[in-house]
Amino acid sequence: MGKKLNVKVAGLCVGCLMVITPLTASAESKSDLNNQKQSIAEQKQKVQGDLDQVNQKIQKLTGQISKKQIAIGQTQDEVEAVRKDISKTKARIADRENLLKKRLNSVYKQGDSSLSYLEVLFGSKDFGDFINRATALYKLNKGDQEMIEKQKEDQELLKKEEAKVNDKLKKSQEDLNDLQKLVGTIEDLQSQKEAALASLNSKEDSINSKLDKLAKEEAEKKAEAQKQAETTAKTAVATSSSSQKNKTLSASNTSSSSSDIKQFAYTSSMTSGSVSDLINSGKRFIGNTTYVFGAMDPAGHKFDCSGFVNWAFQQIGINLGARSTSGLQYVGSQVSASSMKPGDLVFFDTYKHNGHVAIYIGGGQFIGSQSSTGVAIASMGNSYWNAHFHGYVRRILQ
Repeated sequence: MGKKLNVKVAGLCVGCLMVITPLTASAESKSDLNNQKQSIAEQKQKVQGDLDQVNQKIQKLTGQISKKQIAIGQTQDEVEAVRKDISKTKARIADRENLLKKRLNSVYKQGDSSLSYLEVLFGSKDFGDFINRATALYKLNKGDQEMIEKQKEDQELLKKEEAKVNDKLKKSQEDLNDLQKLVGTIEDLQSQKEAALASLNSKEDSINSKLDKLAKEEAEKKAEAQKQAETTAKTAVATSSSSQKNKTLSASNTSSSSSDIKQFAYTSSMTSGSVSDLINSGKRFIGNTTYVFGAMDPAGHKFDCSGFVNWAFQQIGINLGARSTSGLQYVGSQVSASSMKPGDLVFFDTYKHNGHVAIYIGGGQFIGSQSSTGVAIASMGNSYWNAHFHGYVRRILQ
């Protein structure tokens, strides 16, 4: 069942990657770029649908891993119990073997033929041969015969218990191998998903950059044309009209300068309150979001961990420039866990090294989008998060 599931999941993710078709770089017109952007959006929608299915498969694999871990633990307990039973059985066999040897030696020590009989008995190849010879040569009392029968039963039981131990150990090893394969499958799927999204996001960023460049060029051309028109108008009108226009331009420049001063003050205010603004922005989504891998959709209340972190920082005017934990782990500067402060990024080794990222808010707590809760505040001291936090912290706000 596990192998079939792995094949289906891997095939699905490969399909995700195949839909990302290359875009030509020759077309530079605004219309062509917008068409390319629309094509990217359609591809992202298709990939996101496939990735949602892959995410469901990953959750199913995670459940299988948990079940296998429990099964392995139970098997190891059973093996230990069987080993104890084997030790007890061996002890009983050894005790009866010594007792039978003493009984036979005592019974047949009388008479001239005792030595030859004992040589026959103690010349046996093994204990089973010893019992067969004793039964054939001597007529033992009922108690001795019952002891011999019990000895045979314990020997058979020992063989069955030893076979049971070997079967249990083999099954335990097979379960462990399956577990390791499932873990490898999850890591491969995660890498493929990140590669697919990174490729689409990179193409989208490239197109947006070209559109921004075209918009800037159009604005410059428009400004130049307006400047030339104003120059022509000034030449054509009378001196009084030109003077009035100069006054109007002067008033406009004064208003623009005042607006610039206000904008600077607003930006400064945002910088001084950026940490609290960052955290408060994130708190809006506590308890009303769904975790979706690769998502940064505030309107639909869907985020993954890196998508939520990116969105929160965008609310204070900071573009982190990376959309996955693989990229975010290099953003800003690294600081020690002992000196981390609110606003720092904290990383956890979940399904891989630095596989989960969140924002530290102080007091031993962080806010992030977790697969089990969506956006929520969690404690660094929680047994799960504490076990997966190894002190990796990045500082964005200095």
